[in-house]
Amino acid sequence: MRAVVIRDTSNRTVGIEEVPDPSAKDDEVVVDVKVCGINFTDLLSLDGKYQNNPPVPFTPGKDAAGVVSAVGAGVGGLKVGDRVIAHVVHGGLAEKVACPEALCFPLPDGVTFDAAAAMGLAYQTAYHALTTRGGLQEGEIVLINGASGGVGMAAVNLAKPLGAAMVLAGLSSLGKADAVRAAGADAAIDLTAENLRESLRAQVREATGGRPAGLVFDLVGGEVFDAAIRAIGDEGRAVVAGFTSGTIPQVRTNYLLLKNIGVLGMTINSYIHRRSPKLAEAQSALFDLLLDGRIDPNIMARYPFEQYMDAIGLLEDRKVVGKAVLTIDA
Repeated sequence: MRAVVIRDTSNRTVGIEEVPDPSAKDDEVVVDVKVCGINFTDLLSLDGKYQNNPPVPFTPGKDAAGVVSAVGAGVGGLKVGDRVIAHVVHGGLAEKVACPEALCFPLPDGVTFDAAAAMGLAYQTAYHALTTRGGLQEGEIVLINGASGGVGMAAVNLAKPLGAAMVLAGLSSLGKADAVRAAGADAAIDLTAENLRESLRAQVREATGGRPAGLVFDLVGGEVFDAAIRAIGDEGRAVVAGFTSGTIPQVRTNYLLLKNIGVLGMTINSYIHRRSPKLAEAQSALFDLLLDGRIDPNIMARYPFEQYMDAIGLLEDRKVVGKAVLTIDA
């Protein structure tokens, strides 16, 4: 089979190679990949900056939608021919991938491979950040920093169907404001404004008529996170899921004390490594919302397999507004 293989992360030695087909262990299925989503982790993997990279050589890719072509001896719920989304730690950017049955979920009729791949890591992360970790309450105001990327746009798309009264989209480029509004945001917050420590809170209160944010979902870190904490009201929460700014902030706990603010972490890898049943629960809820027409996978671009670097390049050039996917149908 063909697969994207990273051989050296010090100089981005990467290409499509012929590699052996995977086989299914007792608890695994093999999926013939039709479409794979592109994530920020794929960009980080090229330079060895993703914390969950395996030793080189390896194949990146997490969101593999396709058809089951083989099942292991211990597999009981899936069969050959089933259409599925496979959540893998790596290996999705290939014509075939092996996946534990516990991390592979059937696609309902009406859910396309494109939509499933676009809603993999991004929508699972956003869903759990808003609900499982963030405890989103009916009628709350949600601020999402880094709102134009795959995970951020997913959170914008999900927040109102999950109960938010108002969604604010924190952006480093206001040229993407129309896109996030189309996805469900009520207002855009300029994360490049001067004196962000004061101006972010002022922008939030202006957009909401004086109300603070109840929940902040932050993918940026750095001074953006520091400023966002000041925009949270009493007993609000901040969920941290990334540091696209490149700076990991230090939390001033005295400020948390003053307003009873909670700060929580969120990585989908924790659920994947534990093969948590929460993944299946979220997947079912997400598919229901999609089929009800309440959310949209936000696919901005589709590329053939051979143009995988063009798709990843959208992330590096900060041109992503939603999700890019690769078609890998052999």
